[in-house]
Amino acid sequence: MASFASKNNHHKLELPQVELSGLNSAQPDDKAWAMAQAKVVWALENYGGFEAIYDKVGARLRDELLGQAVPEFFNVPELEKLHDPTKVPYHGVYFQKKGFPFLSHQLSDPNSLAAIQDYSGIIWPKGNNFFCNAAWKYAGHMQELVQMVHMMILETLGLKDQYHSHIKSLTYSMRLSKYNDDSFVKKFDNLVLPSHKDPNFISVISQHKIEGLQVETFDGQWIDIAPKPHAFVVLLGEAFMAWSNGRLQAPKHHVKMEGFDKRYSMVYSTLPSQKDNMIEIPKVLVDKKHPLLYKPFNYYEYLNFRFSDEGEKHDDTLKAYCGIQQIAA
Repeated sequence: MASFASKNNHHKLELPQVELSGLNSAQPDDKAWAMAQAKVVWALENYGGFEAIYDKVGARLRDELLGQAVPEFFNVPELEKLHDPTKVPYHGVYFQKKGFPFLSHQLSDPNSLAAIQDYSGIIWPKGNNFFCNAAWKYAGHMQELVQMVHMMILETLGLKDQYHSHIKSLTYSMRLSKYNDDSFVKKFDNLVLPSHKDPNFISVISQHKIEGLQVETFDGQWIDIAPKPHAFVVLLGEAFMAWSNGRLQAPKHHVKMEGFDKRYSMVYSTLPSQKDNMIEIPKVLVDKKHPLLYKPFNYYEYLNFRFSDEGEKHDDTLKAYCGIQQIAA
């Protein structure tokens, strides 16, 4: 049976690949599900992520989005007209890091075709059905994929009965990202996105043709993640790290590029909804072997701290914000 045990040392600098094509979350007790779940759990224990092979998103849809729709999106002058009423760090409409050549725009309700159409209507006054339909179709497949991973995690933690309430407490986002611009002078060891952990529950990253993503192992080595057909990089975030009482760990990752070609990616994420914004460790995950590691916290208030000047001073921002100091026996 799968379990979240202590992390083992690993030797190969590869992110594990897990075949998730054809699985049905409505039948989680079959043999194929159990085999995939065991591989997912092992990868999460040892790396904090894995490459999901998921053929529902074919090469054509990925090319339509990352090869055409997303580059066209970033070339539209009307992007400057987008209004960000929330001003939420990381999950707002815009996300940038001063001194680094990348820009991200977030679709806050990507599984609603109407929401995508409203969003695109600001950028393209006459609409853009091609962009809307491709983004909506992609988001639907990503939602299926990420919900499978959530189910596998909760089953392994012995919390299968909480799956539906857990899923209802989530919201989804999709970030479109562009890396490199003509004015950028290479520095920071070719970093175009600095090392970080994602604050959310899970991120599913889709690359396209140009590589650059690197994931740090738990012993401090960096894995190059090359774009592959039907492959999506699944990474755990700090919300799951806290919620699981440290049984899950969020890996650091960054983007490093050698050339000046523009690189595009998409990140589909799960995060707490504004209504269910508290992260609190389930009582069954706290015992003598696993003492309480984090105090309950408001996810969006944590984001404000993490991306503040004070938050930037800490290597482990989550621990600094809500960690509980352990007293040695």
